[in-house]
Amino acid sequence: MREKFFEDINRRLIMCEKLGQEEELIIFDGLVKKYKKILKEQGEGNNELLLKVIKSLPKYSKYFENSDFNKCLKDYKESLPTEVTLDENNVMESIGNLIDRAIFMQAELGKFSKNSGINVINDKTNYTNNIADFEFASEKFTPEFIKESISKMGNDSPEMVELYTKKYEYLCKNLAESAINDKIDYYTRTVDYLVDFYSDNEIARKEEKTLA
Repeated sequence: MREKFFEDINRRLIMCEKLGQEEELIIFDGLVKKYKKILKEQGEGNNELLLKVIKSLPKYSKYFENSDFNKCLKDYKESLPTEVTLDENNVMESIGNLIDRAIFMQAELGKFSKNSGINVINDKTNYTNNIADFEFASEKFTPEFIKESISKMGNDSPEMVELYTKKYEYLCKNLAESAINDKIDYYTRTVDYLVDFYSDNEIARKEEKTLA
């Protein structure tokens, strides 16, 4: 079942051969939220800690005070339910284990989900557009680009370079914030939907077997 789940995750989310570290961690956290929801616990408790982990990745860290990834990940792991483990060296295996656990627990409740699905296209468009904007701006954010832009204004004083650098850094930071938040929201809602979908299939299979 987890293989089909992974196929759907890939098809709905990023459509690539291999998930990156950022995607793996966000998907894992989405499963943690769903697992806690099944247990009737608060499902949003890790969000700030997850944000710190993602912002500490090399792609973003220079815009967020160069947060230490290992420290942020340690804090995040300590916030997990005691029975849930995250192996940072094999996040996909941790995801697979949590997929099996969440689907089994949801199916054991014997109640079909009322989750009618998610607006995949709109949600995906939001985060992919924001990611593209961030990556474009971040790629342009180089000393050479700053100096060239300042020169075109006719004022390349150190003060102007510093001011322009801070403004561009602020822009990249805001774009990163939007991209990360939208991606977490979309991945979390997709994972929630897929757990419900496969749990419903499992319930239906058991009912069909009972009636046979």
